[in-house]
Amino acid sequence: GMALVTRALKADAARAAPHLACSYAFQAQRRIDQALAASGEAVQREPENGLAWARHAELLLATGRRAEAVEAAGKAAELRPELARTQSVLGFAHLAAFQTEPAMDRFERAALLDQADPQPRLGRGLALIRQGRLAQGRADMEIALGLDPGNSLVRSYLAKAYFAEHRTGPALEQLEQAKELDPADPTPFLYEAFILQSLNRPAEALESLQESILRNDNRAVYRSSLLLDKDLAARSSSLAWIYNELAFDHLAAKEGWKSLSEQPGSYSAHRVLADSYAAMPRHE
Repeated sequence: GMALVTRALKADAARAAPHLACSYAFQAQRRIDQALAASGEAVQREPENGLAWARHAELLLATGRRAEAVEAAGKAAELRPELARTQSVLGFAHLAAFQTEPAMDRFERAALLDQADPQPRLGRGLALIRQGRLAQGRADMEIALGLDPGNSLVRSYLAKAYFAEHRTGPALEQLEQAKELDPADPTPFLYEAFILQSLNRPAEALESLQESILRNDNRAVYRSSLLLDKDLAARSSSLAWIYNELAFDHLAAKEGWKSLSEQPGSYSAHRVLADSYAAMPRHE
């Protein structure tokens, strides 16, 4: 725990390792900004440590600092090009920055370096889907799942790919398994809500979306508070859409305003609030 990390820092604060351990401890406590500061200290202590730069890049991604993440991940890959992890981290950094071709290149290098690692397969699958190559991307995700069948998030992404292929049954099956593997993750509940809504089952979709909202803060292990606010705003907007379908106009308007308060720049929140008002007399 944090007590052991503190002792390690007191014993040898000049090396990167105690600061990296500190970053993981902070992350486990959902303190992403402090985790990022600790990884930043690690790269300052050992600027030639490729794994430290990879860790720093991961946390920069978690806080939405994409350009800095690409730069940090690039240093990690340059220092330790033989590691699949550094190549994958750079791939995900490129992917987050919408640089799909460089991301593909890095994921393919990582897959060659470690064929048992599911992360390059997942990353390449996401990149292929972004390029419009759905079947190939889904196939890579299936390989990633075969390499790591207990990964809830991989199952959620695979379910999303199945749904895009109009394979609703397999998509819902993967989401059920994802929920069993990680009951605290809001992602499978969110994707399930979208699928149920598309199937004209708004009441069930509402229940799934509410479950996702309840679990939103659990993603703090991976994301900063600002990005969590954006996640919650997106879920609130989706909830308002479902309320509109159920003809709960006042509840829809309430959720629209809630979403706007959490993320004033959200297009979806403004749109759903407008649609809610359109159904009310004298709210032109």
